[in-house]
Amino acid sequence: MRRRNWIIVLLVAMVTVLGGCQRRPLEAVFSNTVRVIVKCVWQVESYPEGEKPTGMTLFFFRDGDSVPRVVTTSNVESCEVQLEPGHYKLYMISQSPSEYWTMQFENMNTFSLAAASLETKTSRWYAPTRSHEDIVENPESVEVAVAEEFDITQDMVENYQTYYQLWRTKTRAAATRAGGPTTKEDDEIQQLAEQVQTYTIVIPLYPQNITSQFEVVVYAGRADVLRSVRAATNGLARTFELTQFITGPEAATQLIEQGWTMTMDDVDARVGHVTGIITTFGLPNGEIPSELRDPTLNMSALLIDNRTEENYTFYVGDKITETKPAPGYRRKYRLVFGSADNPAIILPDVIPEGGGGFVANVSDWGEEVEAEIPI
Repeated sequence: MRRRNWIIVLLVAMVTVLGGCQRRPLEAVFSNTVRVIVKCVWQVESYPEGEKPTGMTLFFFRDGDSVPRVVTTSNVESCEVQLEPGHYKLYMISQSPSEYWTMQFENMNTFSLAAASLETKTSRWYAPTRSHEDIVENPESVEVAVAEEFDITQDMVENYQTYYQLWRTKTRAAATRAGGPTTKEDDEIQQLAEQVQTYTIVIPLYPQNITSQFEVVVYAGRADVLRSVRAATNGLARTFELTQFITGPEAATQLIEQGWTMTMDDVDARVGHVTGIITTFGLPNGEIPSELRDPTLNMSALLIDNRTEENYTFYVGDKITETKPAPGYRRKYRLVFGSADNPAIILPDVIPEGGGGFVANVSDWGEEVEAEIPI
């Protein structure tokens, strides 16, 4: 009698367990995730000079998790991940934070606060006199994209896992069978593969470059005596808020030292202009140019005698304008002083030393110059 009672108890327990298993597909036990494919749509305005980045980093934020899931990949076209149910936010940056030397990345584990901040540098010739004035690096290109928020439900996971496990089982069975799969099996496997694809989530991303260009043009009389030019401009943005896609409140000074060009507008009148251009985050606080701004441009000019230096301070005010950006840049700011008919500066006549002529950059010329900047 006791033995019969134990058998009855065991049968009841087995029926209870089997009944519980029927509430959820067996396939879902293997993994409580769904396949998610993140696809980057690269447009010509996404990156300068037609060169895509060689990698990207994705930050997945699920509600309730203390830290995001971070995935770095060398495939910039797409990335496949397995995600559990939940509500998600996602952003990406090109490359990885450690690969940039002109900036540091801050609060990357907090979606709304993620930002890039330009590293400070020193200058042998420009000595800031404003209080709290930081000289910063000119930023490298960084492509950023923010996805639309998305949800993964338990039903989505179970539908995906059901078809995925069936597809995997039939594919493995067909591969081990002598002679390979039959036509019917091929059709079934193909249909299951299509179902797996149907329940795969695809998240599109549209990367954009967060850097802009800042171009300065200065018209000069006796421009033919110019040997080289360098400048510093303050009041530019130091930070960029990645997921908000706007500049932050911090301002800094950037140097325009390399790559200046000179164009003679009127050879007989000896009038020409110099042009310098740098990369930048833009203006602070997501601002557009305004006459309420009070930054200055400080320019130092070396003349063709290789001894004479002329220093100028220009007040910017509302002179910054926007023009069509070059492909791959967010914006292009332009700052022009003077014109061919009314040059902003008149340079002194000097006797040239050696060959003379304008060059894009002369390294280490002159002693340190303290540019006078009103506070």
